[in-house]
Amino acid sequence: MNSEFLTEEKLRGIVKIENMMSGKVCLISSEDIVKSYSSLRFSLDMGTFSNKMLQDDYDKTGLELFNIEKDVIASKDEDLSLLLEKRKGYYRENSKELY
Repeated sequence: MNSEFLTEEKLRGIVKIENMMSGKVCLISSEDIVKSYSSLRFSLDMGTFSNKMLQDDYDKTGLELFNIEKDVIASKDEDLSLLLEKRKGYYRENSKELY
């Protein structure tokens, strides 16, 4: 786990799951990035992640080829839904395929 996750303060923002083999990205908004990191990793490991395409890729390639990290930290008043859409737009503009 990245050292930026090791903090007492709740960080809200966008979490990125990246398939390092295909380059595909999944973005998820979170009120608590640390908690989300743990729950996302757990659901992927258990085979219960909500995005079936990402889960299938994870099952085929394994943890070693996936990176779960913060994408961007939001201010406490920032609208996470709007931020998520902005970040998706950013990745699309930069030719990243999204899950």
